[in-house]
Amino acid sequence: MVDQDGHRLPHMTGGRHLAARALLGWLDDPRSPRLCLVGGSPGAGKSHLLAWLYAATAGEGTPPARRLHAFVPAGGSTLPGVTVELARHLGVAARTPRHLVAWAALDPRRTVITIADLDHAGVPGSPGEGARIVTDLLDPLLDLPHVRLLVECTDAATRAAFTRVAGPAALDLDEPRWTHPGRFARWYAELLVAAPGTSPPAAEAAYPHPGLARLAARVDGASASSPSAAPDPAPVSAADPGGPSERFARIHRAWWAGLGEDVRSAVAALYGLDLPLTARQWAIACSTLYPGPAPGPDGAATDAPIAAATRALPPLLDGGDTWALPAGPLADFVAGRRGECLDPGRAARVHAALRRDADAGIVDLAGLHDAGEERLSAILEHSVRIGDAAALAVDPIVQALARPHVVAGALVATGQWADPAQAAFRGAYGTLVAEPAPGTRAALLAMHRLGRDDDAARRLAARAAAPGWRAEWARWGEGDPLRPDRWPGPVLAAASGRGALAGQALLVDDTGTIRTVRGADGGIVGRVGASFGPIPLRALASTYGGRVATLNRWGGVDVLDAAYHGPRGALEAGFRRLVNTCGAEPTVLCAHPLPALGDAEGAVWCYAPAPTPTSTPAGDEPPPRGVFSAPLHAGPVTALGAVRTGTAGAPTLVISGGRDGRVRMWSPGAEPGPDALDARAAPVTALACEQTTEGLLIAVAWADGPVRLRRPGDDTTVDLNPGLPVTGIAVSVEGHIVLGTAAGVIGLRLERPAG
Repeated sequence: MVDQDGHRLPHMTGGRHLAARALLGWLDDPRSPRLCLVGGSPGAGKSHLLAWLYAATAGEGTPPARRLHAFVPAGGSTLPGVTVELARHLGVAARTPRHLVAWAALDPRRTVITIADLDHAGVPGSPGEGARIVTDLLDPLLDLPHVRLLVECTDAATRAAFTRVAGPAALDLDEPRWTHPGRFARWYAELLVAAPGTSPPAAEAAYPHPGLARLAARVDGASASSPSAAPDPAPVSAADPGGPSERFARIHRAWWAGLGEDVRSAVAALYGLDLPLTARQWAIACSTLYPGPAPGPDGAATDAPIAAATRALPPLLDGGDTWALPAGPLADFVAGRRGECLDPGRAARVHAALRRDADAGIVDLAGLHDAGEERLSAILEHSVRIGDAAALAVDPIVQALARPHVVAGALVATGQWADPAQAAFRGAYGTLVAEPAPGTRAALLAMHRLGRDDDAARRLAARAAAPGWRAEWARWGEGDPLRPDRWPGPVLAAASGRGALAGQALLVDDTGTIRTVRGADGGIVGRVGASFGPIPLRALASTYGGRVATLNRWGGVDVLDAAYHGPRGALEAGFRRLVNTCGAEPTVLCAHPLPALGDAEGAVWCYAPAPTPTSTPAGDEPPPRGVFSAPLHAGPVTALGAVRTGTAGAPTLVISGGRDGRVRMWSPGAEPGPDALDARAAPVTALACEQTTEGLLIAVAWADGPVRLRRPGDDTTVDLNPGLPVTGIAVSVEGHIVLGTAAGVIGLRLERPAG
């Protein structure tokens, strides 16, 4: 498929080229409504169409006006799950709908978001989740004029929850005008080649519905006359196809007539289970409801009814190995033929049997924790559906080792998501979702448990798989009722303490109050304050002489005496020269080993004073002196640090981060190198560098959450994501790393390299 501009697009099946071109037209037309709703009956190919569109428009070569920026399947998910997945796609560190909308408001560029399968959002016991996702997240996003939404949604109540866009665009895939008849017929003919049916109806009987066509291709008239089949006359004629409901009814009757009674029972066993099943699980469900042959010892379903049923019922995905009977016309038809489907206890009995199969051989809690991600997740999913998941969902080891979305769904289903005791999981959820390794998830969740439940943190740390860093302590914004000092509040900036403040981190809150905590254990030491009271600050830095330089919100630089007993004036004079020379507003600063500023136009300014006679070894050329600057970033400088590369008198290395996401290194007096040390699409929010006892350590954080720790001396580079933006970093000479965030403060260390 090639669009009108000559761009080659992925292959579109089922004759749905007309629907695909309609959605491309919606993207291309800036006058189209900012909300487009895609509807149609179950199996109409709504999710497939949206996935195709995302694949066709998310590539690097796609014109900006046609790009989809996020594709989030909402089926089986919850409001928290959709929120963190959408935040991950958009590259922002948001944990709640309110945070996500606030982040989206900061970037005014056009943003196109796709939400698939919204009708099937939610977990058992939580009806109306789709409407909640609209009310709390999607509709508020439409308040932003640069946001456009493409949503798969048929349910009337969910659609009615959208209020921000009057007259949204609508595309109903049950309407024949969105499917090309000739291409549909050719696709159906290809489908018949591989289908097991012996007497499928003509393509016109299923047009324009791909899901119905896949079922029609499996109509087996030869089996309808077998003794075990209860004939259900169902002539299928293309001469008068009728409306959608008549098409469904005729093909369903013809398909059902070709099934033996035992296969019909197998299909009925899937009714109401709300989860896709493998062939083996399907056999367990069938034998639970209709006792008969059991699955073989090798895990394969060896009984004939299940083998026949897997041929008769299309899998959820073409070529897939799971089956389901989702709510819709086919499920209603089966329930109408098999009255036992309406027994309210059937699904619970099946899920109880599937849970017994999943936890077979597990005799204690240690065995459960060692079961592995897939078994743990399956046990938790089945437990939710039999109403027995409350204790499992809050077990910290299960939370780390099972799939995060399954854990979140269980917490929502059991009414425990908002409990204060689950603050650690809520805080870590966004980064747990993005981390595939269970051992690393255990380390991340242990970090969030520290300071909240230290015993659970220790047990999680024992399960951690050496991510290269080790969390040692944490203090969270909700405080600790067992301790009198319930700080911290939000951290807006941080700096490493020096001299009399060595081993401490200086943390600035949103009022400008500067507190100091020990880097080793997070204990609060005291405050550093000016005589005139706190002023909102952008940045601060300390010197070995016991002074603290601050940059306030209005661009003013001040120097405070924290533990100072020497001559005055030199540091103030250095910053005064920089402010007077700098042509733009200062945005960040550092004070050691030399005073330096970053400005709003991307330049870094440093003042190198004249060296003392003892600071330059005999015979060496003295270091440069005076004011130096270099244009290092496109846009404001957002973080700044400096470090000496050797002993006193050695060149100084200045490291800066910018809103452009780049990290640059520069030695004053030399030309900056052309390459960045690091670069990401998100702005740099914090940076620190220090000559530690194990060598130079550089720590950088970006606005979307990731933190990168580098120790160039032994080529150590470690990435972590605390799950929320880091707004301040301090690194001590001993190697203690303190991360300040809006929710609390975390202390960690780099692990020594193996070997």
